[in-house]
Amino acid sequence: MYLCPVRSIGVLLLAPLALAAEARAQAPAAPAVTVETRSVPGQEVKQVLAQARLAAPPHVLRAVIADLERYPAFMPYVKESRVLGRDPAGEVLNYQRLSFGMLFVDDRHYVIRIVEHRGRESDGRLAYAFVWSLEPGLPGDVKPAAAIRVSVNRGFWDLRPARDGSAATDVRYCVLTDPAGNLPKWAVGLANSQAVPELFAAVAREAATPRYAGQAAPSAPETLPAIPPLHDCGAGG
Repeated sequence: MYLCPVRSIGVLLLAPLALAAEARAQAPAAPAVTVETRSVPGQEVKQVLAQARLAAPPHVLRAVIADLERYPAFMPYVKESRVLGRDPAGEVLNYQRLSFGMLFVDDRHYVIRIVEHRGRESDGRLAYAFVWSLEPGLPGDVKPAAAIRVSVNRGFWDLRPARDGSAATDVRYCVLTDPAGNLPKWAVGLANSQAVPELFAAVAREAATPRYAGQAAPSAPETLPAIPPLHDCGAGG
């Protein structure tokens, strides 16, 4: 799956908000986002797979998703996001803390390992993917009792040029996350499904701002291989 790890900036995919249903009333999914859930062998929670077509081109959405340190400014519920390290193979370690603004809902936090990929589609246009998995432990300066550590967190963003040839992007997003604590597993799955359209909306809004919208497409080798299809959230934690 990891054909072409990018060796520059890393990326993140916000683990989607497994407690969002506790923090707000239920709302219908945005019509533009299709959300489905799937059972995963060995897991009590279901993975969420969503797709939508967003107006921004792939390289602009890539810039938004890769801007880890700005997540608290525009991503729902992200209180803290910092890069802990990058390695020569293009992998990034990222610490995130989510806060839901409710007295009896504890913050969640975790460290994830993220790999960015890029490739060319059959028509030569660039595509991007970001794949992440949970890492053990927490940063040394974080007190474990400050929040509840998420027990499962893995997934991907898949950004492909729109199949109709336009400048838009066909976006697929997958996440499998268990926020731990005393939440019923059925409630976790419901909350994840409801939170994903909100996540898509946040990324789309940010992509339309001047910070990102005017960015030129980056250069890339003409012989860059295609990114293989991503079907589910993979194995591991």
